[in-house]
Amino acid sequence: MLKSVVLIQPREGVYTKILKPWAPLSLLSAAVRLDQEGYAVKIIDQRVTENWEEELVRALADNPVCVGITSMTGSQIMNALEVSACVKKHSEIPVVWGGVHSSLFPAQTLENSLIDYVIKYEGEETLYELVRSLESGQKPYDIHGLCYRKDDTVIENPDRPFADLNSYPHIPYHLINVKDYLHNFFNEKEVLEIDSSRGCPYACTFCYNHIFNKRKWRALNAVNVVARVKKVVDDYGIKMFHFIDDGFFIDKKRAREIMVGILDAGLDIKMGFHGARIDTLASISDEDLDLYYKAGVRFLQFGVESGSPRILEMIKKRIKVEQVIALNQRLAKYPMIIPSYNFMCGFPTESREELFMSTSLAWTLLNDNKKAIVSPFHHYKPYPGTPLCEMAVDDDFVAPDSLEKWGRFDWTNLIQKGQSPEEMRFFKNVEMISILVDRKMEYQSDSLFWTMLAKLYRPIARYRFKNSYYSMMPEGRFMNLTGGS
Repeated sequence: MLKSVVLIQPREGVYTKILKPWAPLSLLSAAVRLDQEGYAVKIIDQRVTENWEEELVRALADNPVCVGITSMTGSQIMNALEVSACVKKHSEIPVVWGGVHSSLFPAQTLENSLIDYVIKYEGEETLYELVRSLESGQKPYDIHGLCYRKDDTVIENPDRPFADLNSYPHIPYHLINVKDYLHNFFNEKEVLEIDSSRGCPYACTFCYNHIFNKRKWRALNAVNVVARVKKVVDDYGIKMFHFIDDGFFIDKKRAREIMVGILDAGLDIKMGFHGARIDTLASISDEDLDLYYKAGVRFLQFGVESGSPRILEMIKKRIKVEQVIALNQRLAKYPMIIPSYNFMCGFPTESREELFMSTSLAWTLLNDNKKAIVSPFHHYKPYPGTPLCEMAVDDDFVAPDSLEKWGRFDWTNLIQKGQSPEEMRFFKNVEMISILVDRKMEYQSDSLFWTMLAKLYRPIARYRFKNSYYSMMPEGRFMNLTGGS
């Protein structure tokens, strides 16, 4: 009988206090080959399991082959290290890290004695081969995509080619309690995450994606996408799906075939899409938009980032402000489609006037389409390894030299080095007002407190947003005290 494998999803930032967690698709994807081959995969999610340590110790008693942990840069690293320390305290079982941060910094990650292996980029085949090797007592030194220590030297094996997603079975949702992850989103109840593609061919200078996915977009074919959706409907009765693809609509022919397939299968579902590009959707016909709507499209999230043409060019967004406004007006005729527009503030070299161009564009979108929402105007954070990071940090910047320092690294302190306290307060006020200016809390939050607070404050937020009035804001102190911003 094959042994077990334990996979861990660490806690993350402040939004877990306000929003229910999304399904851990990265772990479910990493588990797909192990599950297919008959290994007993145990997933422990710190975000939904308060007694995670007790559960982990019980799982370690079964002597699993290894414990796998995913992590992104930031505070999640500290939670992942807490898990790693627990494993080492109670066992001698190997600890394997995957995810964005360890893929970008495998050697530095392996300098931490709590971690035995790092899997770079996609994990399905690499994790499966590692588990087979460990179970048989062999040294896993020839596995592509694997990094490890050997004689006090960190070895990075050659990268593994990207997988053919169509060769894999369906995502093993049976490894989690699906009900733990059903949440409010795009004004629907009991929404579940799903995906149908990976990667993005574009080169936005602030995004890690072109490093992690090497600008390669890979997708399930339309038949497999429809089959995946149908299986979740049949197995769990789910009718609301959130596609977290970075570029679902990149292949417009495929997108059309999926919508037709959903209709032909008689699937009465509603769908939201995390990754929709302005230029892609702006170029499709009204006939295709009608088809999307008929098939159940109810939420489209677009990356706009800025209302300044200069900033858009600097970050290589490849969109025009006029495209954003025109598409938003087209979507307004669909009574149940909620368009969501992502913005940021504090880009390198961005002036206050350019930020007001962004807030002005956001206000136009909200006025032209009463169902539209905008993202919080979070301050740009220079993600390590991205082109814009080099522009954002000065010559005095010294990158953290250990995993723990990355986990404790405060981007706000870095940002504040080049900006006055007055400027930072201004950015924080813009962020707070943008959170409360529309109905996104009602659409997305499972917290009655935050939903009611947002609804009561919205008229004030809209007045401030419309008139670019961000001074004399005593309400900001309340938000800071409650941890809302």
